[in-house]
Amino acid sequence: ADAGGDATDGGLLGTIGDRSSRASSTFLSELTDGEGEEAEDDIGGYYTDLKFIFDSLRSRSFRLLVVFGGVMALAFTWLYLGGLATVRADLESRVPEAVDGGINIITLHPVEALIFMVKFSLLLGIVAVFPFLLYYAWPALRDRGFVAGHVRQVYVWTAALSAGLIGGFALGYTYIAPALIGWLITDAATADMIITYQVSDFLWLVIYTTVGIGFLADIPVLMVLLNKAGVPYDAFRGRWREVTVGILLFAAVFTPAGVITMFLATLPLMLAYGVGVGVLFLVTFGGRRNLSPPAEIVGR
Repeated sequence: ADAGGDATDGGLLGTIGDRSSRASSTFLSELTDGEGEEAEDDIGGYYTDLKFIFDSLRSRSFRLLVVFGGVMALAFTWLYLGGLATVRADLESRVPEAVDGGINIITLHPVEALIFMVKFSLLLGIVAVFPFLLYYAWPALRDRGFVAGHVRQVYVWTAALSAGLIGGFALGYTYIAPALIGWLITDAATADMIITYQVSDFLWLVIYTTVGIGFLADIPVLMVLLNKAGVPYDAFRGRWREVTVGILLFAAVFTPAGVITMFLATLPLMLAYGVGVGVLFLVTFGGRRNLSPPAEIVGR
């Protein structure tokens, strides 16, 4: 009986191992458009490319840290010296006049506001250092076949993405955030409820409806820029499933626990991606005239 049980366990483990091997092979095949050893060689090639790019940034790391730390310090100082109160007062002035009582915000812990300041300052530092990171990494990216074109394209990238971010932020701060906050307060007042917001929750709501709109506006802009850098229209259209899975994984990790919040974060991003595909369809005449020849990495 024991021998039979061992045989059964061995057969079960063997079946699981075989299925795992086939699943991993299929995943690598879809990711690299290769099979078996060819897929493994592609993964090793990507690792070599990324190592080369990171090595090229090593000599510029001090400048990147100065930009990141400087922007983060300035943002934190402004928020700490009254920036939060200024934002709150300005938003209250933009809430519809029919809403009475203002916005009730409470702090459950003395350092709650400080933690938000640090997180938001960190976000601004990352946004500020991105153009410098792209500028210093562009030659290595071009040498390894990830992008095409001169490093001067970084200036176009910075201007276009900044315009999209600022435009989306202005739209959200002027119309979307006040309208949403006013609706929430009005709905609570209609139901004879008194709602108080944690300072961190309220401020993140403001961030999502202002800076978040700017990031959504940047997605179609970024897709056009990537097409100019050598990523063809067919790659965006054919890889939408992988993009969806990637966004779902990102939302599952970086959003609060719950399926609803995951989909609330995923749907706007996928909608923006769909808009970007539509814009590229018009700009490239259905993929027949890409803005730049495909980069070497696309043909691997």
